[in-house]
Parts: sequence; C-alpha cells; structure tokens
Amino acid sequence: MRKKTTRYLVAWFILLLLISFAVGCSTPKANDKTETGTLFNMGTHPVGTLFNALGSGLATVISQQSPYEIRVIATSGPVEWFPSFASREIDVGVLNTWDAMMGWKGESDYEGISKGEGFPVRLLTIGCPTMISGIVAEDSGIKSAQDIIGKRFVSNFTGSAGITAQARAFLANHNLTEDDIKSISVPSVVDGVTAVMEGKADASACAVTGMAAVEELDATKGARFLSFDPAPDAVARMQKEFPGYLVKVEPGPRGVREPIYAMAYDIVLVARTDLSEDVAYNIVKTLWENYEELAPIHPLLKNWTPDRFVTEMATIPYHPGAIKFYKEQGVWNDASEKLQNELLKQEK
Repeated sequence: MRKKTTRYLVAWFILLLLISFAVGCSTPKANDKTETGTLFNMGTHPVGTLFNALGSGLATVISQQSPYEIRVIATSGPVEWFPSFASREIDVGVLNTWDAMMGWKGESDYEGISKGEGFPVRLLTIGCPTMISGIVAEDSGIKSAQDIIGKRFVSNFTGSAGITAQARAFLANHNLTEDDIKSISVPSVVDGVTAVMEGKADASACAVTGMAAVEELDATKGARFLSFDPAPDAVARMQKEFPGYLVKVEPGPRGVREPIYAMAYDIVLVARTDLSEDVAYNIVKTLWENYEELAPIHPLLKNWTPDRFVTEMATIPYHPGAIKFYKEQGVWNDASEKLQNELLKQEK
C-alpha cells in the first residue's frame, strides 16, 4: 500500500513539473524587464542631495508610465558616473548644464578622467532650475560672505566639478579667491553641509532648496544662507566661473532668514550617445505626457515641464531620439537645428 502511495505522489509531482515547464515556456516574460532589456541605470549625486531626489522622481514616473524600469544609482556625482557611460553601466543621468558641457568636452575636472576626449553624452530634456548659495551655521556669527575671510570654506567637491565651480563663483562674486579662505575638500555637497554641522568647516556651497542635509543642519544648529552680490560687476565675476544667473529669494526655505540673492542654473536629463533612438524617444515622450505626476514627488519637479524641454541655451547636443519626438510636437525649430549643428561641430 505504501509503495502504491509513493508511486502515486511521484507521478503527480512529475506531472506538475511538466505543466509548470509548459506554462513557463508559453508565457511571454512581458514583466521581466531585465530579461527583455528594459532595465536602465540612472546616475545621480548621493542620497540626500537635490539631484538624487529629482532623479528618483523622474525614475519613478518613467518606470510607472513606460515599458522601462529606471534604477537610480547614487554616486558622489558625475565625476564618478560619467565614465560608466562609455562602459554602458550607466544609461542616463541627472546633472547641471555646466557639468554636462564639461563632461562632454572633456574639460576642467573631466579632462584627466576622459583623457581629454570627453564622454559620449546627449541631452534628453532641460529640466527645472535650481539655486545655490553659501551656507553657515546660525550660531557661527557669520552674516555675510566677507565674514568667511580666513575661515574654513568648502570650495572643492571631488565628486562634482560643477559644484566646485559654483563654490568658486560664490567666492568670485564677492571678489574673493581661495587665497582668502582656508579651503576644505569633501566628496559631495552633502558632505559639505555635514562638515558645517560637525564643526569641521565654517561654510559651504549647497542647494538652497531640496536638501535633507540643510534641514538637519537647521534642526541642530540653525542654518543660514549667505547672499550673492547682485551688482553688475559682481555678477560678471561670478559668470566667469559658472554660467548662472541671480534670483531673489524671500524667507521661507530652510536657512533663508532674510531676503537673499542666490545663483540659479538649470538641471538636465542626459543619456549616453549610443542609447537607442527608441529608448530616448520613449523616455522623453513619457515625461512629456506625464509631467504633472512629477510635482507631487518633489516641489522643484513642478517646474520640470514640457515648455522647458527644448532650449536655445543647450550646452550639449540633443539625442536623435529626443529630436525626433520634439519635431513631432512642433517645438524643434530652425534655431534648435542651428544650435544642434553648431554643437556637433565642437565635438571631439
């Protein structure tokens, strides 16, 4: 009796295996994004930074509303993730227009790591603008940029050449150089704010909105943002270091204790040059059609709107897949084509 029962169970087990195998072979793996080649990696700055928060928001909407899954890879910044474009380990990235241009051209901090050749990068969309300024602890006694003379100022961010340039722009705006301060070097913008919080630095450059690290500084020591100088000659000195523009910020954001001027600049979404035209097209299409879903994710993403996607101030060439979509929408004009050709002529 026991032998019959055993044979019966074995037979049923084998039958179930055969059915499972047949079903597995006949069912398409439509939801297995890795197997179907629809899993892509996005490079961002570290967790806790504005760029990581914005990138995570973009990735969420693209993953929910397209056939693709975008996985966010937090790094120290584009200095770290740009080289992965060439190896195809990173497919898209979020950064500022200056870093995009320098990485593409292989200049500034990107010259050595790209051997002067630049990285294979193309623009998908111009996104939202953001702002940066100098930050100190409220109990530091520092009220203006002149008060940081001789103090420890985070002026070098090894993971992001762009933020380093922004720190230099802050100094230049106030007619200061690194000779006027005690220069501190950190990997990322979060580390800069942390250094201020831990008393290892007196001041640092960082984003005016969207950083959890600023909220933590404000909760522990109090945070205070310093103002840029809006005088024309001061702005000219600033723009020699970084192509930003000044905006007036009223009290409201953490650390803005009185009206200040901050330096604004654009954040962009880029892709490696050899990302397929279809993928680039569909990523842009998804963000264009679902941009309203971005706003609830992060306050700044409410400004990541289609009217900003194409600009005559692009610093790198657009991806062919993006251009195809923009032409279909009627927003790619003669000026866009002229700028694209001018930029392509500059490519090494």
